[in-house]
Amino acid sequence: MASYEESTQTTPLSPVEASLISEPVDPAPYQAIAHLAMPDVAGMAFDGIAPSGHTITMDTDPDSGGRGKGADPKSLLLLALASCTGMDVISIMRKKRQEVTAYQINVYATEAVEHPKIYTYILAEHVITGHNIDPKAVARALELSITKYCPVHALLSRATRVEHVYRILD
Repeated sequence: MASYEESTQTTPLSPVEASLISEPVDPAPYQAIAHLAMPDVAGMAFDGIAPSGHTITMDTDPDSGGRGKGADPKSLLLLALASCTGMDVISIMRKKRQEVTAYQINVYATEAVEHPKIYTYILAEHVITGHNIDPKAVARALELSITKYCPVHALLSRATRVEHVYRILD
């Protein structure tokens, strides 16, 4: 297994070629399994079932051959990042007895010009509304999410620069 230092290098961790197999993959050794099916092979949409059993439709815009019936896969990364850190932050804020009355997260990203047009920078703006919110509590909650709890941040931050900022509203 690669060390942390080795795994943060720019060399891809995955093979760059797909392998042809003759038998279905044995799911037994895997902790998470997702299933996707294309309901109409004339389009681009996929119906997905997450490891939790929840379903989601992913699609793309008509310019790319889709029908716009769902979020595109890359934009789901932004939603996953925001919801992952957001759930951590609100949970920690509750434990710190902070009186949060509203919480919004805005995620901004820049894209590479050339394919595969990855996100080259992601900025998550956390806007927390409440009564007597302690800025140190928010900062600590974000720090814990970013450095310890959120696997989406951990994964994305290995591929691109990800920053979090916050504002407090009364």
